Amino acid sequence: MAVRWFTDADRQDMRNAAEERRVLDELVRTYAPLRVMTAEERAEAIAQSTLWERLSGLRIDPNRRS
Repeated sequence: MAVRWFTDADRQDMRNAAEERRVLDELVRTYAPLRVMTAEERAEAIAQSTLWERLSGLRIDPNRRS
């Protein structure tokens, strides 16, 4: 088992990252709150999107061999 010793710089970087994440979350909650779509809005959004737009969101890697 590897033991990871954090330096003071590592700890400061982790604190900075946590603070950046907290600020980003606060900004998102304030200026871009999540909203649940109604069934009508969802149907309209699906009807307006093209097949390629719908398929491009799938996580399929054609080059992956399984």
